Amino acid sequence: MHSSLSKSVDETAYPDYPIREYQQSQQSSASYTNNNHPNPSTTATKLLPTAATHPRGPAPYGCGVVLFFHIPSTGGNSIANWFRKYASPRNGNITFYQTWTRSIGKDGNFLPNLQNVQDAFIEGMNDHVENLDSGEWRSGQYHIVQPPLNSTEDLWYKWRATVESQGCQMINAIMLRDPLNHAMSLYKILNRKNGTREEWMDYLEQPSGAGKWATMLDFFLYNINGPTGRNPYNATKEEKVRRGIELLQRHFDVVSLGDHTDFMNQVLNYTGWKHLNMPHTNVGKKTLEFTKKEVEKLYKLLVRNGDIDFVDAVKQRYNGHLSYLSDV
Repeated sequence: MHSSLSKSVDETAYPDYPIREYQQSQQSSASYTNNNHPNPSTTATKLLPTAATHPRGPAPYGCGVVLFFHIPSTGGNSIANWFRKYASPRNGNITFYQTWTRSIGKDGNFLPNLQNVQDAFIEGMNDHVENLDSGEWRSGQYHIVQPPLNSTEDLWYKWRATVESQGCQMINAIMLRDPLNHAMSLYKILNRKNGTREEWMDYLEQPSGAGKWATMLDFFLYNINGPTGRNPYNATKEEKVRRGIELLQRHFDVVSLGDHTDFMNQVLNYTGWKHLNMPHTNVGKKTLEFTKKEVEKLYKLLVRNGDIDFVDAVKQRYNGHLSYLSDV
C-alpha cells in the first residue's frame, strides 16, 4: 500500500454517506439498495455553482490544501511527482499525503481488505486538513481504492469546510483526457491483472459489473473497490454524465483536459507556489496496436457508457469548446 501520514483504523466498514443537497423531495419514492441506502442515480438534482466561484478574495491564497484526484492513465504520475517535489524544504516544505493500493492482484482477483484502505485514507485526510498554520500549504492525492466520490460526497464538503474554517482554501484538482485514448492506454496494464485481450475488449458490453478496468467516468464516480465494480447502481448513461458534471461543478477548482501545463499554471495561480517544472514520468514506451474493428467497437461502447458525452460537456464548460457558436 502506498501511504504517508496515515494512521491505522478499526475494521468497521465505512458506510455510504447520504449526499447533502443531492437527495431532493423525491427521496421518499426513490429506489433503495439492499443496504437501505438511497440510490443516488434515482434522485433529482439541482446543479450548484462551481467550487472556483465561491467568494474567496484575490488569488493567490495564503494557505490551504490541494487535493489531486488521480484517475489512472491520465498522466497523473507526473502530477503526483510534481506535488512531491514541493515537499522538499527548499521548495516550500509542503506536506504530501496519500494512502492507496492496487485493487487487483497479479492473479486477476480483487485483493482482500480494500475497505481498510478506504478507511485509512479517510482518517488520514481528516487529519491532513486540520491544524493548518498561518501561511501553510499541504497537498495530497486521491487514487485507487479510495471512497467512491458518488456516494461519499459529504466528505468533500467536510474537508473543504474544515479548511475554510481556518481561513484557508481547499483546491481540488483533476486531470482528464480523451476517453478513447484513455481506454486504449489501459491495455498496457493487461498483464498486471492477469487479463486477456478479449476481457479488455468486452468489459463495457454490460452497463455494470466488476471488471478489471474502469473508464474515466466510472472511476470518477465509483473508483475500483471490489466486486461491486463499476456502476453499482446500474445508472443510465444520462444519469452518470449528469452526476459527473454535477460533482465537477460542486467540488473541483482545477479541471484540465490533457494539458499538464494548464493544470500546473492553474494550481500555481491559486497557491502562489514557486514554479517547478513537471517532467513527464511513467510514459508507456511500447507501441499499442489495435485493429480498426477494435477501435470502432471501443468507441461505440464508450458512447454507450457516457464517457464521450461527459468529456464533451467538460470541453464546453471548462475549455470554451464551440463557444464561437454561441451567437449563431
